[in-house]
Amino acid sequence: MKSILKGSAAIVAAVLVSGTVSAAVRESIDFALVDSFKAMRECKEGVKISGELDALRDKLSKEIQDEAQRITKDETDLKSKAATIKPDVLAKRERDLAKQKRALEEKVGESEQEIKLVMQQKTEELAVKVEEGIVAVAKRMDVDAVIDKMTGRVMYTKDDKKGDITVEAIDFVDKKSTTVASSANAPRANAAG
Repeated sequence: MKSILKGSAAIVAAVLVSGTVSAAVRESIDFALVDSFKAMRECKEGVKISGELDALRDKLSKEIQDEAQRITKDETDLKSKAATIKPDVLAKRERDLAKQKRALEEKVGESEQEIKLVMQQKTEELAVKVEEGIVAVAKRMDVDAVIDKMTGRVMYTKDDKKGDITVEAIDFVDKKSTTVASSANAPRANAAG
């Protein structure tokens, strides 16, 4: 949050919306920028969560690989002995292998779902903590607003509404709507005449 912009963005926005600079924006407004994704990725808890997710992914991948190798070995063994096995026994073992393959495919899907759910839960929890940290730092630095550099999302605004041009924007839209409605209802001069 080293970069702090002084009022220029708010003044430009106010001029674009209303054509004038409102009294609320004439004062200097302090904006701080933050990269929330970097904060999540590089904070200690983010690094820890990343490690936990990698460990879970590795564990599930190893289980799946081990099971796939066992099925492949059983299949190879069955093919090599197929000539010496009774047809009904061979058919039963082939059905068992097919069942094991389907179970493995289901395990792959369940593992992917488990990773997604854990990642979503941990990411949401971390996002809340990071946002709380951003707000605390913004208050300590006494900035008026914090904007996420990556998303453009306003993550914090001071309660004093300094720089808030909502009322001016509403007035501008209302005046423009009234002007358009008035000119649409005004009698038109005869174009032929």
